[in-house]
Amino acid sequence: MFRNELEETMPLRPRALRLMWIAMLVIFGVGCDFTKPTPRSAASSDSVDTAGGGNIDEFAAAERLLRRGDPAAASTLIQQALIATPEDPATLELAGDVEAALNRPQQMIELYESAIEHSSPPSVALFNKAGQAWMRIGRPFEAVAVLRTAVEQYPDDRKIRTDVAGLLAALGLEQEAGTHLRWLVMRGLGGLNELVMLSDLTRPQNDRAIADYAIKHAPEDLRSHFPSAREAAYKGLWESVAETLGPVVAKYPAFVPASAYYGRALVELGEVDAATDWASQLPDNIEQQPQYWLATAAMASRKRQHEQAVAAYWQAYQIDPNDGEVLGKLATSLIQAGYVDQSRVVTVQAGKVGQLIERVDQLRTNHNRSQRDAVRVAQTLRGLGRLWEAASWLRVGATMPENKDPGLKDLYLAIRDELSASTPWQVQTDLLTASMDFTDLPGFDWTRPSAEPRSTTPTPASMADQTQTIHFVDEAADRGLNHVCRVQPPVGGGESGLWIYQSGAGGAATLDYDHDGWPDVYLTVLDGMPKKRDSAPNALFQNHAGKFHDVTALSGVGETGFSQGLAVGDFNSDGFDDLYIANIGGNRLYRNNGDGTFTDVTDAVGIQADGWTSSVAMVDMNQDGVLDLFDVGYCAGDRVLTMLCEKDGEAMACLPKSFAAQPDQVWQGLPDGRFTEQTDAWLGSHSIAHGLGIVAGYFDQNDGLDLYVANDMSGNHFWSGSQDAEGDFQFDEQAKMRGLSVDNRSLPQASMGIAVGDPDADGDTDFYLTHFEGEYNTYYEQIRPGMWADLTSQVQLAAPTNDLLAFGTAWLDADNDGSPELLVANGHLNDNPEPERPYRMPMQLFSRHPDGTWFSPDPASVGEYFETARLGRSLITLDANRDGRVDALVTHLFDPVSLLLNRSKTEARAITFFLVGTRGHASAIGAMVTIESGGRERSQQLTTGSGYQAASQRCVSFGIAPGEKIDALRVRWPSGDTQTFTLDPDQPLSGSEEYLLVEGDDAPFRFQSSTPGS
Repeated sequence: MFRNELEETMPLRPRALRLMWIAMLVIFGVGCDFTKPTPRSAASSDSVDTAGGGNIDEFAAAERLLRRGDPAAASTLIQQALIATPEDPATLELAGDVEAALNRPQQMIELYESAIEHSSPPSVALFNKAGQAWMRIGRPFEAVAVLRTAVEQYPDDRKIRTDVAGLLAALGLEQEAGTHLRWLVMRGLGGLNELVMLSDLTRPQNDRAIADYAIKHAPEDLRSHFPSAREAAYKGLWESVAETLGPVVAKYPAFVPASAYYGRALVELGEVDAATDWASQLPDNIEQQPQYWLATAAMASRKRQHEQAVAAYWQAYQIDPNDGEVLGKLATSLIQAGYVDQSRVVTVQAGKVGQLIERVDQLRTNHNRSQRDAVRVAQTLRGLGRLWEAASWLRVGATMPENKDPGLKDLYLAIRDELSASTPWQVQTDLLTASMDFTDLPGFDWTRPSAEPRSTTPTPASMADQTQTIHFVDEAADRGLNHVCRVQPPVGGGESGLWIYQSGAGGAATLDYDHDGWPDVYLTVLDGMPKKRDSAPNALFQNHAGKFHDVTALSGVGETGFSQGLAVGDFNSDGFDDLYIANIGGNRLYRNNGDGTFTDVTDAVGIQADGWTSSVAMVDMNQDGVLDLFDVGYCAGDRVLTMLCEKDGEAMACLPKSFAAQPDQVWQGLPDGRFTEQTDAWLGSHSIAHGLGIVAGYFDQNDGLDLYVANDMSGNHFWSGSQDAEGDFQFDEQAKMRGLSVDNRSLPQASMGIAVGDPDADGDTDFYLTHFEGEYNTYYEQIRPGMWADLTSQVQLAAPTNDLLAFGTAWLDADNDGSPELLVANGHLNDNPEPERPYRMPMQLFSRHPDGTWFSPDPASVGEYFETARLGRSLITLDANRDGRVDALVTHLFDPVSLLLNRSKTEARAITFFLVGTRGHASAIGAMVTIESGGRERSQQLTTGSGYQAASQRCVSFGIAPGEKIDALRVRWPSGDTQTFTLDPDQPLSGSEEYLLVEGDDAPFRFQSSTPGS
């Protein structure tokens, strides 16, 4: 939820690096005192003319005048000295000092450069002055060139290495900076800031002040725009990258990093012809740039040449074996090329890189004071074979005052024993090259035309035709659904300054509690305090033929705890759905009595969960016919309730990683209706994370239930259930192996909401996860049974979400055309003053092109709600008016809930199936429903849990066109049986109808028809 706030409060670019004159001169307007020149005795003087002594007298006099603060008089004398000895380096350097004092930078540069040319060798101080001079006129890339020369002359000088590393990183050239940082660390000279930078050289370390100064004072040097393009590339904003770097590459064709990023942008944008032209005129040495190979691999993947893509990613890996993006995409291409076993190995390696980044972020969240965090970083580095870094992290960690780790010394001694002068930067046996080799695979040929996959992307005109029918209207107030998820007003009133425990509020669930066929709605309130029962009651709204009535008091389900997520299920198998409510404090289970009332049975059934549970699921995990409970934990302890966080003097929500994570809990349901905790037995040893969303179903096409948990700022969890050799049930956490833990850069994201479905209609389950602003929401497509890949950029869903902060999300087929739309509820956590980072944000709807890419239609055509900015939170789907068009409900902070009635202009209607299992639990979660119609086969799985604090209507729906006939209907039940239902040709299944499918019954049972359009 909060990843970008880490970067806002603690920039990862290590400003404490001694950037020499950069920060002083450029940012603060001061630098070396040029009125105190380097003494002649300290300068190189191989060509000093001492004959007659006149030159020496003029030099000394000019030097004295400059020290006294009279550079004008010194200028006259030093010019006379230059006439006498025009190639004397000391005289040239002093003349440069005089020009600097007179604020004549161009002359200063010429003199310093001439002094360097005539020195043998130039002094370190002279190099510094020349670099400062270039910086002074806004030419940092010339300053880099000076420092590169200085390193060649003084390769063992720590200060020069530190300075050049800092400047390179500030200009977006982190890979080159890494060479010097590694040199420092391998000699025990690297401090915390150098180590942080080295931990992930793919993360931009730009210094905007330097770039802005350069752009202002030397606008003709377009290279100063490269750092911003480098940052945009990291965020996946390829249009910005191409727009920025196009002129740069045209003017500086030999600027290799810019050319590599520009080509990558062209490929990512699908500009195939332009990318091919780019590849025909590449600069020398571009093959040393990982981005060149990433561009090549992306083009090969675009043309479905998967082996060629593997070969390109393999080249990139050999340049930088710790690039998480390279590892993640290599793993994906290996699966696509059929190298499944190798892909698993690469995925594990990518997981280690992601874990390293996560652990460094955790250390920084704890203000670089936690010794335990430093030890965990060192352990991860050791597992990657990066022993030099590991030892340095332990040396630095030994000075950290908090969370002392007694194992630090022994670990340090063990790693030191493994090091010798011949130890490489990364131990070869820990590299992928030790176990696999793809150099023999065919490379991608940019010059050879190859058939581009035929695009069926609609033209702009046909796009309008495709989407003009989709329309939603917020009818909550008109239908009596009047509810606000209230929180205590922030200090000072208004809407900003929420605590972390307030900022994500807004749980929502739908259940037919009275069995009248109409979906009712349950919504949360949390205007009290966490761990207390002093909030206003949550609200239950009964649905009477599309109109809602508040029946909270009559039903007895007005929970007053500090409520979070909600789950619906029949825990006692009496045929009536019960309600499980997550709280900060004790979770509560309300039994549906079947007469319109509920009873709190939490204590009676043995549930004792009193931490911070964010979301919950009710599902038969061990397939014994009894519902179990899964509690997703967020932050642990009481400090989260009292710790005040600020930014620029304004209160803001704290980072979740400022607090320990609350462990997830699992409760096994017993046949007598009680529950017993099985967390340790079922989940075993695993990483504890800050969880927010959950979905459950049979996702990996294998027997056994799966649970997918979205974690905040940590790798997600994918729990795959099975029986062990003794017949005992257990879960195995496999997110990294399955490609569902991190994004394709191997970075953990701030995950919140989860949409689960089959948007590409290939018969398996895909996921869509929402994230924090600055992180694109992630589309994970199942590309082989049980294996997923982040294909967000390929389907064009990355850029539209990068600048928004998203919570709830869901797929639904709004126009019943068989291709689902994607809904995303957005809204920030902190009220930022910057207009580019708004607090309130509009909801998004995406439609899918036939070629698999997504686009966002005009919000005005979709409905007024989509043009209005709100603080969106939970999102559920339901057919509130039972008209055969799926609707959505969205909760907000401060604003009333919105019931988005689907008013799409289409004659197609959904046929809806409710399911009852008889050979397991009646909820039949994981059942796969398949229909055949017109020679086309479509499938949907019945899942539970709807991501972020949500429980959608538990059914499956298929869009049916007028006159369309369903030829076959079958269900694969969680029991493993596949059942084909008998269809009556005289009473064909049709849209706008609802049916009950019971395991073992021959035919579907048709519910009483609703009133379409009500």
